[in-house]
This record gives sequence, structure tokens and C-alpha cells, in this order.
Amino acid sequence: MTADVLTIADELREEGVHLTAIDLYGWLLGYDDSAAAHFGIGQSYGKTGHYDAALEHLDLAFAMDPDRPTGYGYYAYILERAGRMAEADRAYRRALRGTERDDLWTRSHQAWFLEKDGRLDEAERTFQAILADSPKHTWSSKRYALLLRHNEKPAQARAVLTAAVRDGGLYARLNLLEYLLLTGAPDYGACRAELGDPTEPDWLPVLLELFDYYREHLLPGRPDPDRLARWTTSAEALTAGVHRDFDDLTALLADRNGDMATWRGQLARLQR
Repeated sequence: MTADVLTIADELREEGVHLTAIDLYGWLLGYDDSAAAHFGIGQSYGKTGHYDAALEHLDLAFAMDPDRPTGYGYYAYILERAGRMAEADRAYRRALRGTERDDLWTRSHQAWFLEKDGRLDEAERTFQAILADSPKHTWSSKRYALLLRHNEKPAQARAVLTAAVRDGGLYARLNLLEYLLLTGAPDYGACRAELGDPTEPDWLPVLLELFDYYREHLLPGRPDPDRLARWTTSAEALTAGVHRDFDDLTALLADRNGDMATWRGQLARLQR
């Protein structure tokens, strides 16, 4: 029976239904203290933004089964978020020596790790290699563009995102929109208008309204409780969470001394 429950929990986790998966993994751990269940619940906690709980379970998973064939890339990401950078570096390298060597999630997050670790030239080369192999990997385009901006190469950054929009689809356009939001670019409105008022997939209007509320109310410090309440209702109606990195928007709002409690509450409703 526990094997069947583990299979169901793993399927829910892979589909992004993390809160239900966490409940099932928690039940499993009451009967079978296994590395597989600790990894599953740890990743689900991480995907919902509960990084301390994620680290607790992932530490246990890899202590119990250090030869796990997969998962070191995600473990590295959680170690990195906890500031355990040397351990994260080793975990990324182990992942990329093994079965995750061609995994775009692991490769791109290792490049982002190198940026956060201050190894900017190495990070830039790593993103370039990823995009040479996989030019349509839109998340790498976004992170590479933000690195270029950090390195005071804004024209190159914008060119990377513009090229991604030409070659990609919805996710590339969302990344460009987020970049324009982060940089305060005057053409945010035009880019947003091109996306219109979609109804599908169900998370898209919720994400677009999140960006708009951030720009129009959180950044300038002009709250709109009625609009926020409408957004909250729509976010809570989603069947699965929205899993993007919002780190840059969070950092910008913190730098502006914005309403972090409201912003973190919005992210908690999305990342579930």
C-alpha cells in the first residue's frame, strides 16, 4: 500500500499539486521513513517556498541514500538558498557528472548559482553554452539577460530577450514582460497590451494581474484592497501552483521599502 501511495504522491508532485503531495508524503513518513518520501516532501516544500522544511527533509534524504541517481541538482538549489554555498557547489557538480548532466533545469540553475556565488564570468560562459545547445530554453534566456544587465550590458540583455520572443512563445513573452517590469522600462504597457486579457491557461491571467498590481500598487506604495481581494480570489481558485522564480521582483521591492507582507502573501497563494 505504501508503494502505491508513494507513486501517487510522486505523480502529484510532478504535476505541481504540491500541497496534496505534502499531505501524502507526510502520511507515508508515519509508516516508512524512506529516502524517497523525504526527497518528495522536501522538493514539494521547496516548490511552495518553504525552504527550511525543504532543507530538513532533503538533508535526511541524501544522508539516508547518498547514491540517489537523481535529485542532486534540486538539493544543490536548496543548499544554495540556505547559504551553504560550498555544499551546493559540490552537489551541482555531482549532479552534472551523473544522470543530470544534460538536464536543462540543473544546468541553468547551476549557472545562476555561479552568478550568486560571484563567479560572473563563469556564469556568463555557462549560460552561453546552454543557449548554444538549447536556444529556446526561455528560462536560461531570462537569467542570462538579467546577468548581462548586472554586468552593465543592458543592450545585450534586451537583445537576448527580444531574440527569445522571436523564437519562442508565451514563456518568452512573459520573461520579457518581467524584465521590463524590473527595469522600469516605458514599453511595459505596450508589451502587456500585446498579451491581452487571456483566460487560458488558468494561471496566466493571475500571473499577469500579479505583475500589474506589483507595478501599479506595490512599487509606488499605493495599495488597492479591492483589487487585491479580487486577485486573491482568482489565485485561490487555481487548481495548481505557479512556479517561477520571483527573487528579482522580491529584491527590488525590498530595496524600495515596499509592502513585503502583501507581496509574500501573494507569492504564498501562487506557490502551492
